[in-house]
Amino acid sequence: MTIGVRASRRTRVARPSAQRSVIPLFPTLWPHMLRARAGAAWPFPIEWPDARDLYLARYGIYEAVKTLGLAGREVLFPAFFHSVELDALVAAGARPRFFPVGDDLRVDPDTIVERIGPSTAALYLIHYAGFPGTVDALSRVCRDRGLLLLEDCAHALLSSAGDRPLGSFGDAAVFSLPKVVPVPNGGIVVYRAGPADDAMRRERPPRIAVGAHAASSMLLNLQMRGIRGSRRLRASLIRLGRAAFRTAGVDHMPTGTPIFVPSCLALTMSSISRRILSSQDFSSIVQRRRRNYQRLRDRVGDLAPPMTVADLPPGVSPLFYPFLTDDRDLVMRRLKSRGIEIGEFWPEWHAAVPRHEFPQVDRLRRRALWLPCHQDLTDAAIDRLARAVREVLGEVSA
Repeated sequence: MTIGVRASRRTRVARPSAQRSVIPLFPTLWPHMLRARAGAAWPFPIEWPDARDLYLARYGIYEAVKTLGLAGREVLFPAFFHSVELDALVAAGARPRFFPVGDDLRVDPDTIVERIGPSTAALYLIHYAGFPGTVDALSRVCRDRGLLLLEDCAHALLSSAGDRPLGSFGDAAVFSLPKVVPVPNGGIVVYRAGPADDAMRRERPPRIAVGAHAASSMLLNLQMRGIRGSRRLRASLIRLGRAAFRTAGVDHMPTGTPIFVPSCLALTMSSISRRILSSQDFSSIVQRRRRNYQRLRDRVGDLAPPMTVADLPPGVSPLFYPFLTDDRDLVMRRLKSRGIEIGEFWPEWHAAVPRHEFPQVDRLRRRALWLPCHQDLTDAAIDRLARAVREVLGEVSA
């Protein structure tokens, strides 16, 4: 086993250097995951009867708006979001009306009630960082007021509120798979009443695009384990891959970018993503993520308390550890210089949102960062990450 990551029993690796190894923001692809496992136990909503797989989750947002008849109607939408969620919603014809989100990443139900008007048809709720939003209260509001509820579970695959999986409260829910498991693509949309008939012709995404994402993730796995030359090899192959895309006239369709591409609406999840999914031990993923989150909180919580609730509720599979700092850009640069990938929690404002109406969201966009806590990271990796965070926060506050 190497310092900082779990070693695959099926893979021999060279002895790593702590200086060469990186801590990735998301889980990476291990070679043994390319072998499908028979009889896989699928969690909600994978392989659910009323679920439909997609190229990415954003295309499920578009489909849900169309399927639920929300085109041309008002949808209450959180002012704190990435960007592509809103682009998909608007592309499908819905009209957003924005509401605030608190520093704890939760929504006050009273705020929602105040914003419901005669033209309001639905509420769009994001479950941030894998933690449940105020979904019990808000689902009751929707029932009482005759509104549809759309759950954005892009961060919340494998998470529950009590004994109910997130995504099972709403009339529709969308999930993103690459954030939680190392698949090159994959999204799911699920409906309470079952999906409408799908007249669209569905096809698999181009193999060159899917293969390139999978190869990049596997090379990042080597980089995570500090294998000599892996950083240069990955950078070279990324350049070659882009050149190959241009030569073949294929859009590389970057999975990690906030772009809504209408031509991808007809694409499904790739076969390699399904194979990788079938190799996963989902219960172990949840256990490892919870353990890593709690270990981070115990080691850095005094300097960087989590934005979410102090305790980790039962059933939550945290996507990452979110925290606030007044020195966001400096903290991020210094951690990345130590080989640690750290996430910006959506600093850019979307042009459609009236910025002056949401000062609390402005604070979030200026101060929020997240730390990885995914299943690839061992106790040694979490301890390395925590030491780096303490050092950097100490430096910038001195």
